[in-house]
Amino acid sequence: MKTMEEQIWDYIDGLTTGEERRLLEEKIATDARYAAQYKALLAVNQLLQQTELEEPSMSFTRNLMAQVALEPQPIALHTKVDQRIIYGIAAMFLFIIVGLLFYALSNSNISMSMEEITVPNLQVNIDMNFSNLMNPIALKVFFCVDILLALIYFDRLLRSRTSNP
Repeated sequence: MKTMEEQIWDYIDGLTTGEERRLLEEKIATDARYAAQYKALLAVNQLLQQTELEEPSMSFTRNLMAQVALEPQPIALHTKVDQRIIYGIAAMFLFIIVGLLFYALSNSNISMSMEEITVPNLQVNIDMNFSNLMNPIALKVFFCVDILLALIYFDRLLRSRTSNP
Protein backbone atom coordinates (compact mmCIF):
# COMPACT_ATOMS: atom_id res chain seq x y z
CA MET A 1 0.00 0.00 0.00
CA LYS A 2 1.40 3.34 -1.05
CA THR A 3 1.46 6.31 1.28
CA MET A 4 -0.54 9.43 0.56
CA GLU A 5 2.58 11.29 -0.57
CA GLU A 6 3.60 8.51 -2.98
CA GLN A 7 0.09 8.41 -4.46
CA ILE A 8 0.08 12.15 -5.04
CA TRP A 9 3.58 12.11 -6.59
CA ASP A 10 2.47 9.36 -8.97
CA TYR A 11 -0.60 11.45 -9.84
CA ILE A 12 1.53 14.56 -10.52
CA ASP A 13 4.05 12.57 -12.60
CA GLY A 14 1.24 10.88 -14.56
CA LEU A 15 2.14 7.35 -13.46
CA THR A 16 -1.33 6.36 -12.23
CA THR A 17 -3.89 4.28 -14.10
CA GLY A 18 -7.36 5.61 -14.98
CA GLU A 19 -9.11 4.09 -11.94
CA GLU A 20 -6.40 5.23 -9.51
CA ARG A 21 -6.43 8.69 -11.07
CA ARG A 22 -10.21 9.00 -10.66
CA LEU A 23 -10.08 7.83 -7.00
CA LEU A 24 -7.26 10.22 -6.18
CA GLU A 25 -9.06 13.17 -7.79
CA GLU A 26 -12.08 12.39 -5.61
CA LYS A 27 -9.91 12.25 -2.47
CA ILE A 28 -8.25 15.57 -3.36
CA ALA A 29 -11.67 17.18 -3.89
CA THR A 30 -13.23 15.79 -0.68
CA ASP A 31 -10.34 15.36 1.83
CA ALA A 32 -8.58 18.50 3.15
CA ARG A 33 -5.37 16.59 4.00
CA TYR A 34 -5.08 15.26 0.46
CA ALA A 35 -5.80 18.74 -0.97
CA ALA A 36 -3.14 20.40 1.22
CA GLN A 37 -0.58 17.72 0.42
CA TYR A 38 -1.40 17.98 -3.31
CA LYS A 39 -0.90 21.78 -3.30
CA ALA A 40 2.42 21.47 -1.43
CA LEU A 41 3.79 18.77 -3.74
CA LEU A 42 2.55 20.61 -6.82
CA ALA A 43 4.46 23.72 -5.68
CA VAL A 44 7.62 21.61 -5.13
CA ASN A 45 7.21 20.08 -8.58
CA GLN A 46 6.91 23.53 -10.20
CA LEU A 47 10.03 24.74 -8.37
CA LEU A 48 11.96 21.71 -9.58
CA GLN A 49 10.89 22.33 -13.16
CA GLN A 50 11.92 26.01 -13.00
CA THR A 51 15.43 25.37 -11.76
CA GLU A 52 18.17 24.93 -14.30
CA LEU A 53 20.56 22.05 -13.99
CA GLU A 54 24.18 23.05 -13.81
CA GLU A 55 26.55 21.35 -16.19
CA PRO A 56 30.28 21.06 -15.67
CA SER A 57 32.56 22.93 -18.02
CA MET A 58 33.84 21.25 -21.17
CA SER A 59 37.32 20.86 -19.71
CA PHE A 60 36.13 19.41 -16.38
CA THR A 61 37.14 15.85 -17.24
CA ARG A 62 40.52 16.94 -18.58
CA ASN A 63 41.24 19.07 -15.49
CA LEU A 64 40.17 16.28 -13.16
CA MET A 65 42.36 13.72 -14.91
CA ALA A 66 45.29 16.15 -14.75
CA GLN A 67 44.82 16.44 -10.98
CA VAL A 68 44.67 12.66 -10.65
CA ALA A 69 47.88 12.32 -12.65
CA LEU A 70 49.65 14.65 -10.19
CA GLU A 71 48.77 12.42 -7.22
CA PRO A 72 51.56 10.05 -6.14
CA GLN A 73 51.12 6.47 -7.23
CA PRO A 74 50.39 4.04 -4.39
CA ILE A 75 53.27 1.76 -3.52
CA ALA A 76 52.58 -1.95 -3.70
CA LEU A 77 52.61 -3.57 -0.30
CA HIS A 78 55.26 -6.26 0.04
CA THR A 79 54.99 -8.35 3.14
CA LYS A 80 57.82 -10.45 4.38
CA VAL A 81 57.14 -13.61 6.37
CA ASP A 82 59.54 -14.16 9.22
CA GLN A 83 61.33 -17.45 8.65
CA ARG A 84 61.52 -18.10 12.39
CA ILE A 85 57.75 -18.46 12.50
CA ILE A 86 57.79 -21.05 9.73
CA TYR A 87 60.63 -22.93 11.38
CA GLY A 88 58.83 -22.82 14.73
CA ILE A 89 55.63 -24.25 13.26
CA ALA A 90 57.59 -26.94 11.41
CA ALA A 91 59.48 -27.83 14.60
CA MET A 92 56.23 -28.07 16.55
CA PHE A 93 54.71 -30.46 14.00
CA LEU A 94 57.93 -32.47 13.82
CA PHE A 95 58.02 -32.70 17.62
CA ILE A 96 54.43 -33.94 17.71
CA ILE A 97 55.03 -36.51 14.96
CA VAL A 98 58.22 -37.82 16.58
CA GLY A 99 56.46 -37.98 19.95
CA LEU A 100 53.55 -39.95 18.55
CA LEU A 101 55.92 -42.28 16.67
CA PHE A 102 57.99 -42.86 19.84
CA TYR A 103 54.82 -43.51 21.85
CA ALA A 104 53.48 -45.94 19.25
CA LEU A 105 56.75 -47.85 19.03
CA SER A 106 57.16 -48.03 22.79
CA ASN A 107 53.71 -49.60 23.19
CA SER A 108 54.05 -52.11 20.35
CA ASN A 109 55.45 -55.61 20.37
CA ILE A 110 58.14 -56.18 17.76
CA SER A 111 59.21 -59.76 17.42
CA MET A 112 61.70 -61.32 15.03
CA SER A 113 63.05 -64.81 15.00
CA MET A 114 66.43 -65.91 13.75
CA GLU A 115 64.80 -68.06 11.10
CA GLU A 116 63.14 -65.06 9.55
CA ILE A 117 66.47 -63.24 9.26
CA THR A 118 68.04 -65.97 7.11
CA VAL A 119 65.14 -65.93 4.69
CA PRO A 120 65.64 -63.50 1.81
CA ASN A 121 62.29 -61.87 2.58
CA LEU A 122 62.69 -60.22 5.94
CA GLN A 123 59.40 -60.18 7.80
CA VAL A 124 58.78 -58.05 10.83
CA ASN A 125 55.64 -58.68 12.81
CA ILE A 126 54.45 -55.57 14.58
CA ASP A 127 51.51 -56.19 16.85
CA MET A 128 50.06 -52.84 17.84
CA ASN A 129 47.30 -52.45 20.34
CA PHE A 130 45.53 -49.18 19.49
CA SER A 131 43.55 -49.18 22.70
CA ASN A 132 46.81 -48.39 24.53
CA LEU A 133 47.44 -45.43 22.21
CA MET A 134 44.13 -43.73 22.81
CA ASN A 135 43.85 -43.87 26.57
CA PRO A 136 42.57 -40.76 28.37
CA ILE A 137 45.88 -39.92 30.00
CA ALA A 138 47.76 -39.86 26.70
CA LEU A 139 45.13 -37.60 25.13
CA LYS A 140 45.22 -35.23 28.11
CA VAL A 141 49.01 -35.00 27.93
CA PHE A 142 48.84 -34.41 24.18
CA PHE A 143 46.29 -31.61 24.55
CA CYS A 144 48.18 -30.02 27.44
CA VAL A 145 51.39 -29.91 25.42
CA ASP A 146 49.51 -28.39 22.45
CA ILE A 147 47.86 -25.74 24.64
CA LEU A 148 51.20 -24.93 26.27
CA LEU A 149 52.85 -24.50 22.85
CA ALA A 150 49.98 -22.31 21.66
CA LEU A 151 50.26 -20.09 24.74
CA ILE A 152 54.01 -19.71 24.25
CA TYR A 153 53.45 -18.82 20.60
CA PHE A 154 50.79 -16.20 21.40
CA ASP A 155 52.96 -14.74 24.17
CA ARG A 156 55.84 -14.26 21.75
CA LEU A 157 53.49 -12.86 19.14
CA LEU A 158 52.03 -10.30 21.53
CA ARG A 159 55.46 -9.34 22.87
CA SER A 160 56.78 -8.77 19.35
CA ARG A 161 53.78 -6.57 18.49
CA THR A 162 54.16 -4.43 21.60
CA SER A 163 57.91 -3.95 21.13
CA ASN A 164 57.56 -2.96 17.43
CA PRO A 165 55.30 0.10 17.04
